[in-house]
Amino acid sequence: MDQQYDPGNVFATMHHEVTGELLRLMDGLYANIEDGLFELASRAETESHQRSCFDLMREFRFRRSQAVQHFARGMQGSLESWFNNLPETEDTPHAHRVLAAQVSEKCSAHFGGVLQSLAERTAYALGRDVEVSLLPISPYKIACNFIRSMKALEFDDPAIEVVQELFGRFVLDRMGSIYGECNSKLEQAGFFTAREQKLVASARA
Repeated sequence: MDQQYDPGNVFATMHHEVTGELLRLMDGLYANIEDGLFELASRAETESHQRSCFDLMREFRFRRSQAVQHFARGMQGSLESWFNNLPETEDTPHAHRVLAAQVSEKCSAHFGGVLQSLAERTAYALGRDVEVSLLPISPYKIACNFIRSMKALEFDDPAIEVVQELFGRFVLDRMGSIYGECNSKLEQAGFFTAREQKLVASARA
C-alpha cells in the first residue's frame, strides 16, 4: 500500500464531502430544532433559560439559511491554512473554546479510535505531527466553527449555549459513519497509521 495520491487533492475532496455530510446533518438539526428547543424549555431550571428557548424558536424560523451558509463558509475557510500549516488566528473567545470543548468531548471520546487513525494517516501524508483536535474535521473544530457561525448572526452567549446542546445531539453524535468513511478513503490513498508503518518497516527489514 504505497502513497500514490496527491495529499492536497485527497484532503480537499474529503473535506468537501465531509462538509456536505455536515450540512445534511444540520438540515436534520434545523428540521427538529423547534421540538428540541421545546424539550429544553420544559426542562429549564430558570424562567430566563426557558424564555431563551422560545425566543430561539422564532429566530431560527427566519435565519436558518443564513446559519447554514455561515457554517459552510467557515468549514471551507478552515481547510487551506490548516493544510498549508500556517499559523492559526484563533478568533474564538476563550469562553466559546471551553464550550466547544465541552460539547465535543463526548463525540471525541466515542470516536476516539477512528479519529486517532485519521490523525496518524494525515501525519503520514503530510510528513508532520498532527494533533487530533486540530484536524479541521475534528469534533472540536466543527463545534468552534458552529459557534462562530452563531456569533456572525449576532446570537448572544445564552442562545449559543442552548443551541450547542442540540448541535452536539443532532450533528456531532452522528459523525461516526462519516469518520469511518474518511478513514477508509485515506487508507485507500495509501496513507498509513503508525501501526501500519511499523508492519511495513518490519516486512522490509
